[in-house]
Amino acid sequence: MSETVAGTPTGPDAPASSALRVLLVEDDDGDAFLVEELLAEVGEIPAPVRVSSIGEASGLLGHVACVLLDMNLPDSSGLDGLTRLLEIDDHPAVVVLTGDLDETRGRAAVAAGAEDYLMKGRVDGRLLTRAVQYAVERRRAERLTRQLHEARVQERENRRLGRGLLPTALLRDPALSVTTRYQPGEKRLLLGGDFYDAIETDDGTVHVIIGDVSGHGPDEAAIGVSLRIAWRTLILAGMPAAHVLPILDQVLVTERHDTILFTTVAMVSVAADRRHVDLYLAGHPPPMLIDGVTPRPLPDRALGVPLGVRLGTTWPSIRIPLPADWALLLYTDGLVEARDDHGDVLWTDGLLDLLGSRLGSTGPTWDAEPDLLLDALLAAVDRRAPLRGDDLAVALITHTPAEARQRAEWVYDPIAGASVRVRRDLLTFLRDRNIDEDTTDDALLVASELASNAVDHARTAFRVTVILDGRSLRLEVTDGSPAEPRLQVLDVHALRGRGLQIVDTLAAEWTVRHHGTGKTVAAEIAITTD
Repeated sequence: MSETVAGTPTGPDAPASSALRVLLVEDDDGDAFLVEELLAEVGEIPAPVRVSSIGEASGLLGHVACVLLDMNLPDSSGLDGLTRLLEIDDHPAVVVLTGDLDETRGRAAVAAGAEDYLMKGRVDGRLLTRAVQYAVERRRAERLTRQLHEARVQERENRRLGRGLLPTALLRDPALSVTTRYQPGEKRLLLGGDFYDAIETDDGTVHVIIGDVSGHGPDEAAIGVSLRIAWRTLILAGMPAAHVLPILDQVLVTERHDTILFTTVAMVSVAADRRHVDLYLAGHPPPMLIDGVTPRPLPDRALGVPLGVRLGTTWPSIRIPLPADWALLLYTDGLVEARDDHGDVLWTDGLLDLLGSRLGSTGPTWDAEPDLLLDALLAAVDRRAPLRGDDLAVALITHTPAEARQRAEWVYDPIAGASVRVRRDLLTFLRDRNIDEDTTDDALLVASELASNAVDHARTAFRVTVILDGRSLRLEVTDGSPAEPRLQVLDVHALRGRGLQIVDTLAAEWTVRHHGTGKTVAAEIAITTD
């Protein structure tokens, strides 16, 4: 006997192990009785819910996992009823029942989108039960495949927008390095509008911006990309720093899709002699200045309104002197607005405490590996305030005086010929510092092999960093792939796989460090002395 829908509905995504709820669309009492008896004979599927027309069935599809559909009904005939069911979003599996002796219409129904078809006079209980179960699983597999495809498309779009939000810094000064991190919000897992950029202009001034577009999603991310590109264009065109934010304000008002959308921004301009910085704040938390191992927030007394709030606003700057050995930590509010289990917000004071603790434990050599500092800081923030709904971006600008460490950094695209450029740039750097020929040859070989590995396997843009401390030369190659290089057994006849053997032979030691979605391969080479 058939039943009506009651209790907890069983939708099309119900677990396979739960009892399947079936909707029987059949106007003939004799045929309906036969279907009910066949299902009862096996006992694996409960008595179906029965209706007599497509109109009645349409409102019940969200409560069932499978529809057994007769092809001749009072309000439809042939493929018409099937077509109407398939047009309903997220419809369940459909198995067509046909009384024809010819299987032509059954095959046509499957071609139109049904999961299966059965001939009424040629079916038993086991075949009917199995057809329903298989149809439900096929429909579930189709749904999962579609969802996976949509997720992959969204991931590709997020990556494309992410590259626009987090570009490669344009810096030439070997005393400066930029280390960045981006994390999506824990709850939303959507790409937001956090962005940053850093550019050194021809006069030696270094300009850095970090911003946060209100809201989340691709529209906000697109606004963030537009603002970053507009900022880079203005800086490269030589626009005075004091005029940049008012123009960005106009760009935002012109491009935004919602009149209440705004953007907070922190911008710094570091003088060519690296002795002072001009700070501009538009509704944004102030950066942290790190003096050796002591952090402190930059003053926010000139804090202005965010971009997009009031056209015609200007943002005055504050000039702050810089120590000889300094770093600047710029961040979006997702870093300081995380909450702990009691609902208390981290805020700038909490960030200052965590940053100071980490710098104190690491000591004055922390700037040799700024990646480790940022990773440790973000991990400490997550431990203290794990509840974070917003995404975050962090940019650490590190300045190391030439007398303390000689350092250079270059970024390359993963193209043929990249290794040649790496060797050329490194050779110029080492010759300018009178590094001996043996050390130089070893360094060029190691750098070339690590760069080739990044081009062939990571296939992402990669950064090469060289650091001299008088006794050793450190080479680092950072790429966007988490895949770890593996030292293979030496085969003199192999055409590939010998690169890491060369690195292992020439370097005093080499290591792999993972961070975010990428890795850094570092090699230490002893400097030959007379």
